[in-house]
This record gives sequence, C-alpha cells and structure tokens, in this order.
Amino acid sequence: MSVAEALERADLNALRLALYQVTGDSAFAGMRTEAQPVWGGVFSLSVLALEHHAEVKRRALDYLADPATEVPPPPAQTEAVRLMELFSGRPLTDNEKRFGCDELAFAEHPRGVKWRERPSVERLRQVHATIVGGGISGIAIAVQLGNLGIPYTLVEREPGIGGTWLVNTYPDCRVDITSHLYQFKFEKNYPWSEHFASAPETLRYLQHIAQKYAIMPHVRLNSMVTGATWDEARARWTVTVEGPEGEVSTHESNFIFNASGQFSSPKLPDIDGIDRFEGDIFHTARWDPDCEYAGKRVALIGNGATGTQLMPRVAEVAETLTVYQRTPQWIIPFEGYKEKLKPEDHQLFARIPYYWNWYCYSAFVRTYQLQHLTVYDPEWRAKGGLVSEANDKLRGVLLDYIRSKVGGDEEKVRRLTPPFAPLARRMLVDNGWYDALERDNVELVTQGIDRFTPEGILSHDGTERTVDVVILAAGFEVSDYMGSLAYVGRDGATPADVWARDGARAYLSILMPQFPNFFMFYGPNAQPRAGGHYSWAEAWARYAVGLAVHVIENGLHSVEVSQDAYEGYNAALDEEAKINLRGPESKGSYYVNKFGRASVNVPWLAEDWYAMLAEPDFSKLITR
Repeated sequence: MSVAEALERADLNALRLALYQVTGDSAFAGMRTEAQPVWGGVFSLSVLALEHHAEVKRRALDYLADPATEVPPPPAQTEAVRLMELFSGRPLTDNEKRFGCDELAFAEHPRGVKWRERPSVERLRQVHATIVGGGISGIAIAVQLGNLGIPYTLVEREPGIGGTWLVNTYPDCRVDITSHLYQFKFEKNYPWSEHFASAPETLRYLQHIAQKYAIMPHVRLNSMVTGATWDEARARWTVTVEGPEGEVSTHESNFIFNASGQFSSPKLPDIDGIDRFEGDIFHTARWDPDCEYAGKRVALIGNGATGTQLMPRVAEVAETLTVYQRTPQWIIPFEGYKEKLKPEDHQLFARIPYYWNWYCYSAFVRTYQLQHLTVYDPEWRAKGGLVSEANDKLRGVLLDYIRSKVGGDEEKVRRLTPPFAPLARRMLVDNGWYDALERDNVELVTQGIDRFTPEGILSHDGTERTVDVVILAAGFEVSDYMGSLAYVGRDGATPADVWARDGARAYLSILMPQFPNFFMFYGPNAQPRAGGHYSWAEAWARYAVGLAVHVIENGLHSVEVSQDAYEGYNAALDEEAKINLRGPESKGSYYVNKFGRASVNVPWLAEDWYAMLAEPDFSKLITR
C-alpha cells in the first residue's frame, strides 16, 4: 500500500489540523466541518466536509514531498483550545478544554508532576514509596516517581509486569477501545500493529514502558504485600511482604500507592457441586494452556466481556459448546475491530508532525460522546420513553442488529435482549458472538444452572448436559479493593471499619480518612463515563504523586482527606448517581455492591471529574 492509499484511510479532520499547524496556512482553518451521524443518529461526530477531502490529501502529499525544514513548536494552551474548537466545530467548556489539551499530548509528559525546587539527593534518600501492583496504574505511578527521583519499590504478585494483560491469556483477548486511546500520553507514537490491540501486544507495550522508564530494577516479582501498619509518631508505613518462597520481610515507606486493580481477583460462581466436577475446569484469568479443548464437549459459564470475546474461538474447534447465559448483554459491532495498521499509516504519523496528536485526540472525541447517553431524561420518560431519546434510539439500533444476526427469529431476539438499557452495564464488542451462536455445535442455555454433577451441569429445567471442560468467565471481585491485604491506619482503623456502613467509598476514588499518605488507584467509584483507562491512571497518578511531592517539599508529616470532605463528596456522588443509568438502578451488575450502592462508576461528566482531579483542594485535606 502506498502513502497515497494510506491517505484514503486517514482521519482527514485530524490531518488538516496537523497541516494547519506545520504550514500556518489559514485555508485549513476555513474548511467546513459537518455532523456525521453515528449508529443511525444516536450521536454525531464533527468530520471534514467532503468538499475538502481532495484538497487535504493533495496538500498532505505536497508536504510529504517537501517537508518543512523547521517544525513549529507545540502551540500555547490558548492556541490549542482554538484548534480543538476548529476540530469539533463548536465551543468547548473550560473543563473540556483542560481535558482535551492533556489528551492532545503536545507536552512531553502532559500529566507530569514537577518539583517547585528539587530536593537534594540526601533528602530524597530519606523518602520511600511502595507501589502495590504492576498493572497500568502501578506503571503510571512508577514513571512519575522515577521522573521525580523518589525511591520506590513496586511489589507484584505475578511473575511479570502487566496486570490484567499478563494474567488474561485466553484466546482472542484484546482491548475494546482503539489502541490510540488506550495508551499513555507520555509515550509518543508507539508503533501499534492493530487498531484494537490484542492482549499480547498490550502486554508488550507495558513491558516496553517498564524497560524504557527503568522501572524493572525497582520491582519485586512473585511477591505480595500482605499488610501495612501506619506509625503515627514516625510518619511511616511498615509494609509486610511475602516473597516467592513464602519468606516474610518488612520495609518502611512514607507513602503507599495501592494499585492492585479492580480486575485482579477472579470471581468463582457460587454453584452447588462445582468442586465435584471431574473434568477440567478453570477461570479465564487463570487460563490453562495445557487443557486441550479442541474436539471436546465444552461449557462456557458467563457472557460478559470475556465470555463473549472468547466464545467464537472455542466454538470453532470444540465438538460441542454449551453457553450458559444468565443475563443477555448489549453487543455492538466496531468497524476495524481486528484490522491491522499498515506501515504507511505509521509513515503518516512519523512524517507529518502533530498528525499523531490529532489522530489520538480524534479517538478520544469519538468515544467521549457516549457518556451523554447514560443520564435519564425526565421529560422524555414522561412522554413514555425509557431513558432518553438518544438511549432509546440506541436500543433500537442494537435490537435491529440482533435481528440481522439471527435471521429475524423473534424467539432468539427475545432470549438475546437484555432487561436493562444500553450502557447501564458495560457495552460489549461483537467478536463474532452472534455468528457463533448460529453454529450447529453451539447451544445457548438460558434456564439457569441448578448444580454441577461429576460429569456435567444440571440446569433448572432438569436437563443434564455432559461436558469435558468447563470455562468460567464469571468476572472479578471488583468490590474487593484491598483483597486480603491487612492495612491498618491511624488509631488502628482498617478499611473494613471505614467501609462498614455500605461498602467501599473514597474521596476522588483515591483517599480515605484515617489513612495518611495512602492512595488507592482504580478504587471505589473510579470508573469514569468516558476516556481511556491509561489517561485516567495518569490523572490519578498526577493527583496522588502531587500530594506526596507537597508533603516532601514542605517538610510535612502526612496528608489525608478530612472526614467531612469524605462524607460530603460521597453524598454528592450518591445524589448524582440517582439520575445515571449506572447508578443504583443498575442492580444485578458489578456496578452495584451488596449494600445496593453504586460503588464502581463516577456519575459526573468525565471532563468535570477530570477537573476535580487536576489539582488538590487543600481545604478538603488534612496536612500535618
């Protein structure tokens, strides 16, 4: 494929902004954008009007033939905002501007923390931080600490770095948002081979980051933090670690960054007789590479993100596959889901300055629109609607898609239609799920499981199906934020004490009262309405590491959230959640804990929550 052919695949609105920056030609600013309907008009995106396509592609070829000898520096923030508004064809709110400028990633480290005045080497030697977990969040923290010169130890219970992307090795595991959104913004122009990276490629990316930013010398693998106790007099945490051979050691840290993750502890289904099954049985996060399921009778329990992604590959080789579906899910096709990036695509990123930045920003804007579909519209519901005009329209689009995949069989449509609104739970990407259900060797069971038998599974209708292999795609213990870690804060407080009323809570998902110098990542109510996970890990790291820097720079003892701020923040959050699809009405999903509280998601608009995380409000914090 030639570069000219790559231009046919290019994001032309992103490309014209890049060309505008490097040429300064105001003709690019005058080009018209138009609203392009997505999913039948559920929402729209601002795209370059067709009348300008040929001109932008011609000007790109001209630039490639004779590139500028001097590339203009990145724009100042006011100019970046003007360019973003040209891109989107509308004015942006202050919080959208803040979030968008960081997503454009013109700065070397857009969310980096800096010293006002760097402490001496001797002073820094007196400081230590412990990071618990080596996934995306743990790596984001380590990069920040490394850049600042703060000594740290990263403790990882698995044999390698990568978190969920290390332990999930099931067939066809991959991300469900584009690679150019699902990446760190301090690492520029990584050569992704796929538009939606597979698990192995994502793991290679994280390993690349760990090597490039010299994280590995700080890492203890095959080790687990089992607990930590705060010493108020000395302002230190005493951290207990169990090593690879079961040996126990302790070390002291000024700060703990708990990045153990939401998707780290596999959830096993509570089904009678599961321990009596005599065949092979394993969780998807503990995939057994030695289990030969080809030509076998296989049962798959669970049809969430993992189950639906995995199922088609198993169906291709199993003698029979029985899929046990408790609750149907909304599943949507994504264009380019398994499409490769071409070398010529990377040439455009490398040879046209700032195109990579705008291409990544475009990916951000595309997914950003979905957050507006998760809020109830009282006026629409008063007229008989279910959620809102846009959400109900999306429901219709998804129902039409199901019908198109099952040949209009209304009984199948009924069995595959979720009892909840789209986006009330995680939207899934169609990896061939519906097509695989049409295979002769695949059976969908919706009656529910009564119990396991030694030879198979008995469903509630009295039918026993004999199987050789059971694959458990039952999800993770997402509300178990600390796992078995025994943390003890000020005055003997434990997370169980702080969360006794109605489960896990935090201020900004990061801080708890009575836990000084202790920061949680992907903690309670940390899952935002839009944006890529890497960007949020960077935002959490900027906030938390920024507080650690404040403590060090000012010779302070500690920092924690006040009880009043903790209570006030969560009261406001719970109130906002009432009008959100992913609030308490999403019961039955992992979004709602056993107390009936929505403890996973952030109900506010992504840009508004991002603004809350941008800089600490010290009126809400206690520093000593």
